[in-house]
Amino acid sequence: MARNPYSEIERGEPGAIGWRIHYFEQVDSTQQVAAELAGQGAAQGTIVVAELQTAGRGRLGRTWHSPPGVNLYATTILRPRMPLSEVPRLTLVAGIAAAEALGTVAPGMVALKWPNDLWLKGRKAGGIIAEALTDKGQELSCVLVGIGLNLNLALHEIPADLRDKATSVRIVTGRRCDRIAVAQALFERLGARYAEVQRDGFAALSDEYARYFALAGKRVTIVDGTRHVSGVAIGIDRTGALLLETPTGNTRVIAGEVSVEGVYQ
Repeated sequence: MARNPYSEIERGEPGAIGWRIHYFEQVDSTQQVAAELAGQGAAQGTIVVAELQTAGRGRLGRTWHSPPGVNLYATTILRPRMPLSEVPRLTLVAGIAAAEALGTVAPGMVALKWPNDLWLKGRKAGGIIAEALTDKGQELSCVLVGIGLNLNLALHEIPADLRDKATSVRIVTGRRCDRIAVAQALFERLGARYAEVQRDGFAALSDEYARYFALAGKRVTIVDGTRHVSGVAIGIDRTGALLLETPTGNTRVIAGEVSVEGVYQ
């Protein structure tokens, strides 16, 4: 088995985020491995990290471009006390933590595109997926929070059709970063933010999310199944829902695929 370079940042007891970090050189996806570990009873806070994902998944089943050895691909097993309907908010919580971690190596450049993308200078540098798993009684068993961050990806390593849409810390800063240090910052911030939302609800974090909110004043279209809503993004409310100004008045959107006028799709 390959040496685990992330073992040096393992911290705390079972239940703490990052108490145990499983490292792989190559997997189909960290989500899949984490699901298997969760099914075997892995404690909250267990993390799966991989150098290469051959079938990395983003939101809506999209494939995530995953070259080896340059980025951070991690899935954290959480066992929250919340109804299934609130699980999508963990995507926003993880977004705050990821933005804070990226801010340590790309200060002043990080923004969040609701609900699940991280931007550096207006281009995608990361994504988040929160996947709920249920037990036989359809009660929430755990949530797998997958986070992919483009860290040391070079421009020539991005597929040609994505170069006007994707970026990395290395591209925007001109410097390589310490992936282990970024991972440590991410897991520490995720632990802190997750504890806050468990204790006080998402409302306690809504102002923090607003600091990174990338869509304010932008004209967007939200697609949720057969429903299409277009308007100007105002912000998010205390539950994490997106607020839009539309011709018929302000509208609250709780889920959907977001396209932004004049920005990559």
